[in-house]
Amino acid sequence: MAGSGPKPVAPPAQRSQGSELLAELLQAQRQSTLAMHEVRDLRAKLSRRSHQMQVLQHVSEILAATSKGGQVVSVVLEVLAQEFRCPRAVVWTLEDGGSGYVPKEGAGLTRAEWSALRLPAPNPFPDMPLVLFQSQWLDPPTGGAAFATLRGPEGAALYFVPFEHQLLLMGFVILAMPTDRRVEEEELDSISILQRQTAISLYNAWLFKDLSEQRDALQRQTLELERVNDALREADQLKSEFLALTSHELRTPLTGILGFTRLVMDGLYDDAEEMRSMLQDSYTSGQHLLGLLNDILDLAKIESGRLEVHSTPTSLGQLLDEVKPIAEAYPRKPGVELVWSDVSGIPEVMVDPSRLKQVLLNLLSNALKFTKEGTVSVVVERHPGVIALLVVDTGIGVSAEGQSRLFQKFAQAEGGHAREYGGTGLGLVICKHLMGMMNGTIILFSEGMGHGSTLKITMPIA
Repeated sequence: MAGSGPKPVAPPAQRSQGSELLAELLQAQRQSTLAMHEVRDLRAKLSRRSHQMQVLQHVSEILAATSKGGQVVSVVLEVLAQEFRCPRAVVWTLEDGGSGYVPKEGAGLTRAEWSALRLPAPNPFPDMPLVLFQSQWLDPPTGGAAFATLRGPEGAALYFVPFEHQLLLMGFVILAMPTDRRVEEEELDSISILQRQTAISLYNAWLFKDLSEQRDALQRQTLELERVNDALREADQLKSEFLALTSHELRTPLTGILGFTRLVMDGLYDDAEEMRSMLQDSYTSGQHLLGLLNDILDLAKIESGRLEVHSTPTSLGQLLDEVKPIAEAYPRKPGVELVWSDVSGIPEVMVDPSRLKQVLLNLLSNALKFTKEGTVSVVVERHPGVIALLVVDTGIGVSAEGQSRLFQKFAQAEGGHAREYGGTGLGLVICKHLMGMMNGTIILFSEGMGHGSTLKITMPIA
């Protein structure tokens, strides 16, 4: 048959050209696939990088807005724990005056667990050679049993992120990383940025805290200086008043002594009885003057530490018998009665009898001086281990403000009464010191002006 011959065969050049075209197509397809994978990887990296930048910007805004170290570590720990999906993490800061690192915040652990992880400074891991200012994986032995809770039952690897500023390790965080989690290169860059920001924030918080403490200390010192200055001004004013009162108190009896003595010397009296009265008045003025001088000398001895007491077992009944005639002779307003309680059965007290007599006479003198009508009573009470003696009067009383300054040097309960009733304001101050030296106490009770007052002294039973 005419058309039954063999089929025509393509020339070799055409077959070679088709193979090359097919190879080129396959190569283009592979390159396109690789490019698509690279684009996808780049997009993923770009997405992660964009997320990291957003996180860093958010953290930066928070850190810039706070000056408290506690808020700084809370934010940093939350960000790192979330970004690396850490089951556990703890952040430490430099505390205790730079002597140690104190855990400030933890994640995945109870407060009792992470708060016990205190570490020394300047190297928190003395058993491990550590480049402090570089993030790194910690060797399994690091921290020993103390880090067992941080590693957890799965034995997680620990990643160390330091916060260094000006060659000072301000703090660090240790992350328990999941077993399938590794730190990527772009994450290292983000961690480095976060490290610098955190370190600066911690340093600023440390400076702010230090400045705040210095400010508070300065305010306390200022208040203390103001208080001392007020006390000095008050003491100066009281001392000026004291000098004025003392000069008046000394001049009055001295004038009386000189006046009565001159009258007797000039013979200006009618008979011996009148002369005796003048001499008696002169003697009384001398006794008053001597008492004032003794108060001043006693106060000087107290302030110099040279005043001594010699406590011995003393019969309170016998001592009151010696005090009674002296107190009965004290001047008082007409109708004011001096009442003495029964002291039978009262045991001996351990006091210096002469000094206790001085205290009692001072209290009685004051009570009689400030009582215009009514009574001044001496009451004795027995309490466990002590005997209490009360001088109760129905006099002018003492205001709450006066009670607060009654036992101060150069002060009287009511300043205006100094002129009306006389006195230097030293008697009760001396009494307080004497009772303290005899292991006793002295306290004043008064319901206010016009309600009388009670002075109570206590003495130990011998």
